[in-house]
Amino acid sequence: MNKMTLKSAIRLVTVILIISTSFSCVQKDTGNLDKSETFSVRITDKPLTFCNPLNVVVGSERARRAGEPVVVLHQDDYFLFITGGRGYWYSDNLRDWTYVDAPDFPGGCPSVVSDGGKLIASGDKGQRDVFASTDPENGVWSKVGYYDREYGDADMFVDDDGRYYMYWGWSQILPFQAVELDPDNGFKEKGNPVTLFFGDYESHGFERRRKEDVIFPFFSHREYFPEESPWIEGPWMIKHNGKYYLQYAAIGLEFLTYSHGVYVGDNPLGPFEYSPHNPLTFKTTGFAPGAGHGSTFKDKNGRLWTICMIPAFYGGRGGGEIVLFPTAVDPEGVIHSNTAFGDYPQYYPGIRESAIDNNFTGWMLLSHKKYVEASSTLEGFAAGNAVDENFMTHWCAETGDPGEYMKIDLGKECNIHALQVNFDQHDASVPFGRGFGFGMGGNGLSRYQSYTVEVSKNDENWSMLIDKSNNTADLRHDYTELSEPVKARYVKLTNIFTHDDGKFAVKDLRVFGNPDIAEFSEVEDVTIIRDPEDPRNATLAWHPVEGADGYVVRYGIEPGKLYNNYMVYDAYTATMHSLNRDEEYYFEVTAFDSGTDYYRERTEQTLGRGAEVELLRGREMVERKMIVEGKNEYVFENIVPGEYTFRHTFGPTLWRGELTKAHVTGSDDKATITETLSDLGVGTEVLGRMEIKVLPGKDSGKFIVTLRYDKSR
Repeated sequence: MNKMTLKSAIRLVTVILIISTSFSCVQKDTGNLDKSETFSVRITDKPLTFCNPLNVVVGSERARRAGEPVVVLHQDDYFLFITGGRGYWYSDNLRDWTYVDAPDFPGGCPSVVSDGGKLIASGDKGQRDVFASTDPENGVWSKVGYYDREYGDADMFVDDDGRYYMYWGWSQILPFQAVELDPDNGFKEKGNPVTLFFGDYESHGFERRRKEDVIFPFFSHREYFPEESPWIEGPWMIKHNGKYYLQYAAIGLEFLTYSHGVYVGDNPLGPFEYSPHNPLTFKTTGFAPGAGHGSTFKDKNGRLWTICMIPAFYGGRGGGEIVLFPTAVDPEGVIHSNTAFGDYPQYYPGIRESAIDNNFTGWMLLSHKKYVEASSTLEGFAAGNAVDENFMTHWCAETGDPGEYMKIDLGKECNIHALQVNFDQHDASVPFGRGFGFGMGGNGLSRYQSYTVEVSKNDENWSMLIDKSNNTADLRHDYTELSEPVKARYVKLTNIFTHDDGKFAVKDLRVFGNPDIAEFSEVEDVTIIRDPEDPRNATLAWHPVEGADGYVVRYGIEPGKLYNNYMVYDAYTATMHSLNRDEEYYFEVTAFDSGTDYYRERTEQTLGRGAEVELLRGREMVERKMIVEGKNEYVFENIVPGEYTFRHTFGPTLWRGELTKAHVTGSDDKATITETLSDLGVGTEVLGRMEIKVLPGKDSGKFIVTLRYDKSR
C-alpha cells in the first residue's frame, strides 16, 4: 500500500431486469436498516447475474429513458420508479419485474417512501400534490395532501419514530434544505426549512465540472468553462445505526464524473458533516461510466444497494440509463459502494452474502481490443469501435440488410460465460427521442433489432449460441448469461432484422469469461505525485505487468478503507481529479489479466507503409498503389502499347520504357520483360530486391512489381 502525505515537500500521491435516459429528482423504505438480519439466498435458478447498464422497457414499447431511479422495499415487494410516465415496476427478487400502469400516479421526477402500510409519492418540480397507495401492485392511488411549496428534487423521508421530513435541492448556487412535514395536515410544513449544505468543488475534487470531462453538451448557448460550480441534486436520506446519511448527486449527467456523495448527521435536520471518504459512487472508465442521481435501498437480507443514473448516447442523442452497485456501512459508520468491475457481470442481490466485496462473478472481459472482421463498414464507423469499451462510438455496416455481420477473434480458445450485445441506431427512419434523450416509450413495434450469435473454435465450424431472430423487445443492452460456459475462439454476430429501416449498428459486443485462468496481482513500486498547487489532483505511474489487460487503482483516506477506484485499461499511468483537498490518501494498484492478449494493429499491415508506387502512360496516371507490409506483389492491369514510367510516388523514377503490342498481347504467359530495379533492406542490411515483369494477355497485358525478400530481418 502506498501512502500520500500532505506534509511532504513534494506531495506524493482508482424475465432479466428489463429496466434506459436524464436529470434531476426523487425515495425509500428505511425501516429495519439497523437490524442485522440473517442472510438467505433469494435466487437459485438462472440467470443469477446481470450486467450494467440495464434496460428499461415495457412489453413491445420502445425503450424508456431511465432517469433518477428510485427503489423502495415496501412490505414484501421492491418497487422501481423512474422519471416520466404514469407507471412503475414491482418485483419480489429484483430480477423479475411486473409493470404497473397507474394513471393516477403523479409521474415526473418521483419521490416515493413507504411508511409500512402505504406508499406515499409526489412528482416533479411544479407539482405539489401528494398521493398514497395501499394497493400499489394494482396501480390504485389517491390524493392525500398538497405541499406548501414546489420542492425541486423532492425526497420524503419517514423516520423510525413516525415523523416525516422533506429534503430538496437542485442547483449550482442554492443549498440543500430540509423541513419536517405534518402528514395529518396534508403534508404541510412544521417549522421553518433548514439550510443543510452547498456544493464545495474547491475542496471536493469530484464535485467540480471540468470541461475535459464533458461527454455531450447539455446546452449550446455557451462553451463549458475549464472549471465550473457543480450541480448538487437528488437528495436521498438513509438511516443506519442511528446515523443519518444524506446522499446527493454531483455534478451533471453530461459529465464522465457524475457521481454521489454523502453528508452524515445525528439528527434528520442536521447539522451534517461532509464524509471525507466521498465520493460514494464514482466510475469514470469502461463501457458504463458515471454513477449519479439515484437512491440507496436495502434488500430483504438488509444489505444495501445503490441504483444510479448514468449518461447514455443512442442515435446521436445524449440521455441516461441505470446501473446497480453493492453498498455497505462499515463498522466505523462509513458508507461506501464498490464500482470496480461494475460494468462486468455481477450477481443479483440476494445471492452473495458479502456483496460489497464479493459480487463480481470473475468473468473477465475477453473482447476488448480484439481483432474484428466485418461484412461491410460505413466510412467513419470502424469495426474496432465495437470492441473499444466506449459507449460514445459504434461500428456501422453499410446497410441494415440480413447477413451483415461482425466477427471477433479472441486470439485463443476461451471459456465464455456471458455476452452483452449493445446496439446503436444509425440512419433510422424514426430517430430516438427528442432533444436530450427524453424517450418515454410508446409507439411500440412488433419486432426490434434481431440477430444471432455463433461461436467457433477454428473459424470454420460454427455453433449457434444465441438465436434472437424475432426479437420483440427493445433491448439496447442485451445481456445473456449462458446456461453453461462454452469454449470458443471466434464470436460472430449476424444481423437478421434492423427496425426503423436503419443500418446495423453495434456499440460494443462484450464477451465475458475465463474465470479459472484470470490473474490478479498487486503492483509494487507505484510512484504517486499529488499536485502541490491543486491537491485535488494526483498522478500515479507504475511498471507495467506483463500480459495485464489493465489495473484497478484503489484509493482512500485510511488503510483498509480504499473505497474508491479508477480502472485503467492498457496503460500504466492514471491521473485523477477527484480527491478531497485536505485529506491524506492511500493507494493500491492491482493488475488484472483475462488470459488473452490485446490485438495490436500494425498499421504498416492494415493501412500501408506510407510509401507508394505509381505507373504512368505518357503523362496520364494508370494507377497508384500503397506498399503494404506482408504484400509482396502489385499488379497493374489493362496495359496497352505506349510509353510508360514506373516511379516511387513523389520520389525517383524506377523504370521508363516503351511497351509495344508484342510486349502486352499474345497467348504465351511467359514474361516479355523482366528487370531488377533496386535492392531492398533495413539500415545497413540488404534483405531482397524489387523486380518487375510484363505479362502479355489477349487484349492487354499486366505490369507486375514484386518485392522479393531472401531473408527477414
